[in-house]
Amino acid sequence: MSSNLTFLSLLSLMVGYTFATDGSREGRQIFMQMTTYVFRESGRYQLCELDGTVGACMNQVECSRQRGLFAGYCGYTDDYCCFVDKTCGGRTSAHHAYFRNPSYPKNDTLARSCNFEIEIRKKVCAVRLDFNKFELAKYDDSVCIRDTFTVLGTSLNETTTPVCGNMTNWATTFAVKEKSVVTLAMVLQGIPAYLFSISITQLACQDIVPFQAPTVAGVMNPDAKKYIPTTTTEKPDPTTTDPTTDDTTITTDDTTITTEMMEDMTTVSSIAVEREVVSPDHEEPVPTTLKPGKLPTPSTEGVLIRAISHPESVEEEGDELESDEEEEEEEGIYLENYEVTPPISAFKQAFELKVNDKCWQYEEEADTGFRIIGGGYTRLNEFPWQVALVYRNKFFCGGSLISDRHILTAGHCVFGSFSRGIDLLRVSLGDHDLATRNETKNIVAKVKTVHWHLHYNPHTTVNDIALMELDEPIDFSYSISAVKLPSDLDERYDLANATVSGWGRYSSKVKKTSSVLKKFTGPLMNTTKCVAAWNKFPGVKALYDKHVCLDITMGTPCHGDSGGPLVVCSGVQCTQVGVVSFGFPLCINVGLPTVFTRITNYKSWIDMNLLQLNYV
Repeated sequence: MSSNLTFLSLLSLMVGYTFATDGSREGRQIFMQMTTYVFRESGRYQLCELDGTVGACMNQVECSRQRGLFAGYCGYTDDYCCFVDKTCGGRTSAHHAYFRNPSYPKNDTLARSCNFEIEIRKKVCAVRLDFNKFELAKYDDSVCIRDTFTVLGTSLNETTTPVCGNMTNWATTFAVKEKSVVTLAMVLQGIPAYLFSISITQLACQDIVPFQAPTVAGVMNPDAKKYIPTTTTEKPDPTTTDPTTDDTTITTDDTTITTEMMEDMTTVSSIAVEREVVSPDHEEPVPTTLKPGKLPTPSTEGVLIRAISHPESVEEEGDELESDEEEEEEEGIYLENYEVTPPISAFKQAFELKVNDKCWQYEEEADTGFRIIGGGYTRLNEFPWQVALVYRNKFFCGGSLISDRHILTAGHCVFGSFSRGIDLLRVSLGDHDLATRNETKNIVAKVKTVHWHLHYNPHTTVNDIALMELDEPIDFSYSISAVKLPSDLDERYDLANATVSGWGRYSSKVKKTSSVLKKFTGPLMNTTKCVAAWNKFPGVKALYDKHVCLDITMGTPCHGDSGGPLVVCSGVQCTQVGVVSFGFPLCINVGLPTVFTRITNYKSWIDMNLLQLNYV
């Protein structure tokens, strides 16, 4: 009897082991941690997740070769969920890895050169970098002087601009060549202490699919009503001295320049609080031919092209000590704006005068009262995709909604910005009058991630495009809907009528933006002629493949319209063809068309950056 019991016990154990070790391995999973995992056809590039940390699915030998950490199995497969976590001097071919400072999660103060190499696998077309934590020394006048982070080895034959500062929750995706090597190069001074954790994901070519706009995208509201404001905003007391326009002087090594002379050419450090007063009986202006100006031709020795500086660059040092109470002001009413880039452009202080050159000065005989400097007011939610970008409760740029969670804007609106992080960055959707609350049903949304173009160059304005991912997807409504992006990537749109909209400056003389949304419609220029026109001007250029240009005879976007959409409409169906990038700094007609980032040229970049890394 005893021997029979022993035999039955052994038999039951053998049967149990057989069931526990069949192809699905379900029995073994009782004792082994399974990670969050979704099967995809591109089997070599699976991702997995455990407790907020992302890993790569690979076999045991590969995980050991990468010196990764085993975190469990990828579903009911034999693949390990392998966490690859490396630091300075590391190298990896894993399709997902982390690059972190040596003492992470603590910071480091040792000055060092810190490089990391990524071996690009077969059938990989792009790499995504997610800055889960990124705190380096701040930008110095919009340039990385102390700490720098640079990416080398991308597939484009263009240099990448070094970045620094606080870029936590930023991301960038860029094209690569398979079986190549990409280097993440960092130079760190250690003062102040630095901290970074960068998530690196190799994207299989077959996983990058074209972005599809929502079904209802690009439909404007033909029945939009005319806006009749119920409130007005007040101008500051005229007896109050404005330190930015006081007739003081600035002394340089070469000469003395009055602040008044520099007013129209540089962005000052204070915030412009003077707003437009709108009365209920206000007449909508008729588009007017812009007053011609004179194109200056200063010597290149007297001009210095500088990088962009943005919202926090106009903050005084004392602003860092502002109370939390001020930062937690009620959202939805924006009575102030950042005095942003002077020429709807990707270059703040694009021209820093070193000589007393009067040909740069332009005096307008009278304030014309133009809106968007020509054009007129939009109707309530006429363009439901229009959004306003707000930082610390102040308006600074425009943008467009392209999906239920993504905003398209200009690179110069975000690059080098937000020294305190993006926690205070907001997007106002469905708004019309930024100085009031209830004229439309608008939503103020937080930003989860900022996607910048790795090859954006603030010195030349090339690749001036960026994306923002909202913290939560929004529901479409009458007042909030997405714009359509081009489907025919070969379409040039030359000579088509196009409409630009925004809350930017409406007079070339008065430094203030409008609280009410405006629009201007005009013909697009032949791109070849546009390139030729800008070739005569020093410093910046229009490029045939990357830009689309608007004739400004009757009007032009201006400061504050940056990042806004340029759409071509057929009936009520509108397609966004450009993003406001740059133009002549004084927003006058000197024969230089306004230049927009051409959407068709960046459609593949949009596809890469909107790819969702689904592992849940």
